[in-house]
Amino acid sequence: MDSSTLHSLLFLLFTFLSYVIAGMDSCYDEEGIPSRCLPKFENAAFSHTVIVSNVCGIPPEDYCMQTGSTRSCHFCDALDLELNHNATYLTDFHTDEEPTWWQSQSMFYGVQYPNSVNITLHLGKAFEITYVRLKFYTSRPESFAIYKRTEENGTWQPYQYYSASCHKMYGRDNKGFIRPGENERTALCTDEFSDISPLTGGNVAFSTLEGRPSAYNFDQSPVLQDWVTATDILISLDRLNTFGDEFFKDPKVLRSYFYAVSDFSVGGRCKCNGHASDCFTNEEGRLVCACEHNTAGVDCQHCAPFYQDRPWARATADSANQCVRCNCNGLADECVFNAEQYRSTGSGGRCVGCRENTAGPHCERCKENFFRSLPQQTCQNCNCNAVGSVSLQCNAEGVCMCRPGVSGVKCDICKSGFHSLGPSGCRLCECDNRGSVGVCSAEDRRCHCKTNVEGQSCNRCKPGSFNLQLENPDGCKKCFCFGHSLACSSSNQYMAINITSDFLEDVTLMLLSYGRTLSVSFTAELEELLPRSVTVIRLYNYYKLYIFLFTDTSQLSRVSLESAVRTNYDMVSHASWVEECSCPRGFTGQFCEHCAPGFTRETPNGGPLSPCVPCNCNQHGTCHPETGVCDCRDFTTGHYCELCEDGYYGNALTGSPGDCLPCPCPDHTTCAQVPETGDVVCTNCPTGQRGVRCELCEDGFYGNPLGWGDKVQPCVMCECNGNVDPNAVGVCDHMTGRCLKCLGHTTGDHCEKCRSGYYGNALANELKPERKCKPCACNVAGTSGSPDCHPDTGKCVCLSHVTGRDCGQCETGYFNLQPGLGCEMCNCNPIGSSSSACHPITGQCTCRTGVEGLSCDTCRMGFFGFSSRGCRACNCDPMGSTLMQCHDNGTCSCRHGFVGYKCDKCELNYYQNRLTHQCEECPVCYSLIRDQVGLPQFMREREMMMKHEKLSFDVMVAQQIKRFTITCYLTHSRSSFAQIFLVFHNEHEWVVTGAQANKVQLIFLIIKVSSTAVIECFDFSVFKYDYVYTLSLHFFSQVLLMIFFTLLCVQASKLKARLRELETLLSSYDCNRYSRHYRGRQQHRHQHNSLDNHIQKDQVEDYLPNALEDLLAIQGEKSLTFPLPR
Repeated sequence: MDSSTLHSLLFLLFTFLSYVIAGMDSCYDEEGIPSRCLPKFENAAFSHTVIVSNVCGIPPEDYCMQTGSTRSCHFCDALDLELNHNATYLTDFHTDEEPTWWQSQSMFYGVQYPNSVNITLHLGKAFEITYVRLKFYTSRPESFAIYKRTEENGTWQPYQYYSASCHKMYGRDNKGFIRPGENERTALCTDEFSDISPLTGGNVAFSTLEGRPSAYNFDQSPVLQDWVTATDILISLDRLNTFGDEFFKDPKVLRSYFYAVSDFSVGGRCKCNGHASDCFTNEEGRLVCACEHNTAGVDCQHCAPFYQDRPWARATADSANQCVRCNCNGLADECVFNAEQYRSTGSGGRCVGCRENTAGPHCERCKENFFRSLPQQTCQNCNCNAVGSVSLQCNAEGVCMCRPGVSGVKCDICKSGFHSLGPSGCRLCECDNRGSVGVCSAEDRRCHCKTNVEGQSCNRCKPGSFNLQLENPDGCKKCFCFGHSLACSSSNQYMAINITSDFLEDVTLMLLSYGRTLSVSFTAELEELLPRSVTVIRLYNYYKLYIFLFTDTSQLSRVSLESAVRTNYDMVSHASWVEECSCPRGFTGQFCEHCAPGFTRETPNGGPLSPCVPCNCNQHGTCHPETGVCDCRDFTTGHYCELCEDGYYGNALTGSPGDCLPCPCPDHTTCAQVPETGDVVCTNCPTGQRGVRCELCEDGFYGNPLGWGDKVQPCVMCECNGNVDPNAVGVCDHMTGRCLKCLGHTTGDHCEKCRSGYYGNALANELKPERKCKPCACNVAGTSGSPDCHPDTGKCVCLSHVTGRDCGQCETGYFNLQPGLGCEMCNCNPIGSSSSACHPITGQCTCRTGVEGLSCDTCRMGFFGFSSRGCRACNCDPMGSTLMQCHDNGTCSCRHGFVGYKCDKCELNYYQNRLTHQCEECPVCYSLIRDQVGLPQFMREREMMMKHEKLSFDVMVAQQIKRFTITCYLTHSRSSFAQIFLVFHNEHEWVVTGAQANKVQLIFLIIKVSSTAVIECFDFSVFKYDYVYTLSLHFFSQVLLMIFFTLLCVQASKLKARLRELETLLSSYDCNRYSRHYRGRQQHRHQHNSLDNHIQKDQVEDYLPNALEDLLAIQGEKSLTFPLPR
């Protein structure tokens, strides 16, 4: 999208928004009617401080531009006013001719995905965002995102994504609009602005409402109203656009990729919800709306105090939705909005804090528990008594509604005849007429009780009395109970009757008539009137009896007495005067007239008035309730159960059921108890048992004859397997049979095993002491310090790599036994040693022939060829060698004139002087012949043959090794191309070395072990430096080695045959004859021509590869080499 198209789009967008959310200069029209008003449209980012997570120049750095013919490079220093590109340049004022820009560090410092660079703008309050525009000084990013927050410190919400690969980068589809019905809060992703061109000046403008269906109905879309709202904007620059050349890590290329933004603008309005035309900075330094329409808040988001009569709403083009004042009748200064009240009445303002004791949504009535007679009067408190009133609310006259039994204007006093004002009102006096005198007190509800009556209502008898009756002046009568109890009550089992007498029966105890009336009829001649009836019954505690002395003639005609009789049927007249006593301990019966079980009369046969005392039977029985005679149990006897029966023992006077116990003797035999100590002694123990109760076995026996804690076990002889002294005392435990005095280093319950530190057979025949227990004698150095060993074999517990019964020697392959440490590993060289064992003290390994050293890892002086067969003797000829020690390949250092591996031959044209045993040069004629026949070439061929034979021998030795090291030597051959040679060593890995390869094409040999044992070659890249590659190989086929070995042997055999033929021809020349006879010289020349032909033939056939010649020409190499087959 070019710049003109972008500007056209923004123009159309602003035109559309002017109809949707167009602002007005004033919030009221010319007639003062409220209307919607909006703050001015502005660039909210201008001059605002922007926070960035990365900026160039920290540390100072170079950067290069992608534009221009020279692609110039510059310098950024964040601390230099002239060279910095800090975040202030994002929102400053500048022109296209003199641009300023913010710039991040370059890719050289790791600025690239997944590392993001964030640009954060804090607006200070909520804004309604129309667009977000970024102008890039460099190419636009490949991927970046815009986020927003709708409140400070809230969560970041995605606003828009830009990426050339939306799904891969952000998990979103490439989509430019939202279909109707979809969530309009969804952030879209587009690849429209993700191309690397233009390299500078590229614009990206994000319109918040573009592509969203409800944009044309913005006033009625809370979703989009929330969507355009933001307090903070975050730009996340996630991936740079590049040409792909950063892959080569060229520093200049990396420094040319960075983020740079010359302008960051955010178009929008200060959000005031249509209730303000301006925003200002308050005293706290915070940006807020200058709210109108009776609204308040940072965003005019709620109604002002006391303007809550209808719900707050955002202003629209049709209505200002101003807030309405509450109606509180001048009696409140605060109100709140009530939605339910608004729905039911159309007025939602509920007044808070009504004054002058008023209440209601509009303070239109007196509050609860207050009243007023006229509307213009103030509300007064009812002051109804909270306890005596049905409600604290009074009527219009101030009179309260009282509870039952309560009176008074305020319901605060009880009515006459009532008492105790409470939550249920006043209660009616409840004095029992039978026990009270008069009525209760209105203040404290107390009743006035008769003498033997108590209780709040005088409705119960005092302790010691019963049978509350109206006619009884004392209310209740005293308990009788034969004087044994003061607790009694009326019995419900007696019916009232009248007893009449004609004086024909004797007088008896009439207990059932206690307190009743005795009526008599008699005639007397008296001057005064006598009572019609008198009480003559005397009880035990009445000591006075009134006796009338009649001096005149009298006649008794009839006697009647009120009494009672027990019945099980429904009673017509209940005899409530008959008492039911609650007897104390020791007494029983309705009137406490009997002694309880375990008690008897204090005076034998003393009658019901006599007190009851406990029986004296020592708790072993009961006694007769009247006579006190004991009936014994618990195996006791005696008048008072004070003795134990025969066959039992104990102290019967203790008073417990187990005082007398059976004699604890076998078969319950007799026993006796020692009076002084109380010990029980059995008098008839079975044979073999002893003890006061026959509970022990005699010495030399064990068992549990009484079965204490276990089953009964008779006493038997101690079983100690002959390992104790038979004459000793206490050889075993008398209960368990465990032997206590084991001899011969034995132990165990029956002396059946050797004790710790000994081993052997404790059960062996005592006539064979060598099989008894012997000391372990463990070597202190070879054990962990424990003296114990295996009880049967005597094997001690050895330290690591220590062996032997007594741990006194090292295992095979270990030496140097040390206390607490064990043995060390011999460390014998597996090639130079004939076994893994070494000397147990010195650690000297057993070396193969010609090998020496503690670990057998070096050849002896005069030996060479360290291998699994040992070292071979150099066998240097003492006359022809300068030293008896040969080289690693077995060749000796020869004196002048000597040749051969062992320096045991004279050089051509040299002969051995039998006197001096030195090789001396032949006469000059031999040199002339040598030069004619080309003997130098012959000598080289023979030397190569000898080395070839040595190489074949080394390959044959290497067949025994399963893993090798192959060293590749790079040399320049005569054919002007690189050759690779392999050297076998008995190591454990392959080493491939490219030696001094200066831009030379290397060919590396890779050995691939497979079922067909195929050798494959691969071509690698050009190398500028020396490299070493290490490859692991678990197995190298011996078949391959045999192939190499066979090829080498065949070539060596052919070469050797030809060299022998040449030697034969050469030996036919006679130097003396050549010098003395000129004719013979022609013949020699003929022979020379024949030899020359042989040499030329060898050169043509080239039996020895050129590569081997190059290898042999290498000076100072110590490794044996062989060429690859061509």
